[in-house]
Amino acid sequence: MARALLAGETAIRTARQHWYVFLPPLAVSLLVLGVAGSIVAVSPGDVGGHSLNLPKEVIALVAVLFVAAVLTLRYLRWRYTTFTLTDRRVVVSRGVLSRFTKSIALDRVQDVRVTQGLLARVFQAGTVEIESAGRDGADMLRHILDPVGFSDALQLQAQGMRTGQATVAWAPVAGPPGAPPAGYAPPGAGPGYTPPPPGYNPPSGGLTG
Repeated sequence: MARALLAGETAIRTARQHWYVFLPPLAVSLLVLGVAGSIVAVSPGDVGGHSLNLPKEVIALVAVLFVAAVLTLRYLRWRYTTFTLTDRRVVVSRGVLSRFTKSIALDRVQDVRVTQGLLARVFQAGTVEIESAGRDGADMLRHILDPVGFSDALQLQAQGMRTGQATVAWAPVAGPPGAPPAGYAPPGAGPGYTPPPPGYNPPSGGLTG
């Protein structure tokens, strides 16, 4: 993915499709193996004095090769399909022999939606739909792992780019009850002001006659 980044661009988050994309090809593979195994099991050993061992072995070999090809192809498609969020854009890359890469500039993102069916919610997967200016229709990031987390990070980064503000999450350090927040300076405090230690109570002042 580093080769696809622009000069000075930083990758923030890279996601892949959820592993449940292997379920359909796995089901087909089991079906093929079951049918081939049934044919081999119920076929007689010979017919009219001619052995059927070789045809049965061919059937079994073809079934195994078919399953290996289907699962390997599915794995390669999963391996080479990535959704990368950078500090400037979203980069979608896919393809095994021929590569396809599409980028969506963050400053043109107008809306981000997450769609999850029942099965996808169980597996924490779904589709992230990105609407951007100048495009006909939305870009769909299908079967992505943790779509809500990816969507939140994308929207945070896009908002930071539009407003020019940093998007790094931070939280002030909590002090004892009653202590001023970190970095607090009272009105009129000049350079070099040092906040009082936690728990400090200034003496009560008043006018004396």
